Amino acid sequence: MKKIIFMWTIFIVSMTSVSVFSHETSSMKQKTLSMKEVATGIFVHQGKHLDVDDGYQGDICNIGFIIGKNSVAVIDTGGSESMGYALLSEIQKRTNLPVKYVINTHVHLDHIYGNVAFKGEGLKFIGHENLTKAMKLREEFYKGLNLKYLNIPYEKSIQIPPNLLVKVTQPLEIDLGDRLLKITAYPTAHTNTDITIEDYKTSTLWTGDLLFTERTPVVDGDIHGFINAIDSMSQVKFNLLIPGHGTPTLKPNIAWNNIRRYLVTLRDDIRAAIDEGLDLQMAIDNIAKEESSNWELFGIQNGRNINMIYPKMEWEE
Repeated sequence: MKKIIFMWTIFIVSMTSVSVFSHETSSMKQKTLSMKEVATGIFVHQGKHLDVDDGYQGDICNIGFIIGKNSVAVIDTGGSESMGYALLSEIQKRTNLPVKYVINTHVHLDHIYGNVAFKGEGLKFIGHENLTKAMKLREEFYKGLNLKYLNIPYEKSIQIPPNLLVKVTQPLEIDLGDRLLKITAYPTAHTNTDITIEDYKTSTLWTGDLLFTERTPVVDGDIHGFINAIDSMSQVKFNLLIPGHGTPTLKPNIAWNNIRRYLVTLRDDIRAAIDEGLDLQMAIDNIAKEESSNWELFGIQNGRNINMIYPKMEWEE
């Protein structure tokens, strides 16, 4: 049991104009995505609540785009080249404007492997200041997962790292044409590569995996930092939140309270288990069980979170 949980933890740790298709297959061209305009000019495709070994096709996170007067910004591109091309096709159905920016909210493979579909001269790939290093560290392991679960050959698992970095100490603003976006990088939280994107025009925050709705949150960085990031974001009033996984919400306070409650319960239960001397397996069997009815995939992800956090918290004073 411990071995299985450990292996899944590894997965979670490791978890200009573009108008011409390259040499993608016909299946890539034919793939279509359901898109919803959740606010004016903001389109989201909502990923499925699947675990990687349960029908995973690189389509489990939320991806989409924002259209300005002059250009388009893409936010996350999915877990495969075919997802990226499908997203590009959906953009081209709605606008002739060029894609100028591709923004990756963090390093997990379900968010980054569609980048290759947008590669073009002059295009800016934006990410956290740690993202390039994090992608490189996980590259070989991600190639193995893509081969195993998506049947993608190693040479087709192409990473496109950022060429415009966002520092934790200095948010970045970009203009799509009468549409200003603020990109903020965070200290280690969900991962060590988290950024959010705020659209001033509609008061929308695209949170990446700093927010989950419905699906059990993933902790692949630092639980204390995760809670701190939520506390910081929840102090700002937004009309709409677009999570990394789950349904966009017009009720920000409820969404923040739900994820914070789970993370605080998880943290406090782990701390109590360590004080009581519970071994890791007993902790996995018992911690945060009162949250089980509130989240999808809880039976899988909660154990991974505990396996990740428990050894780290054991070293805390």
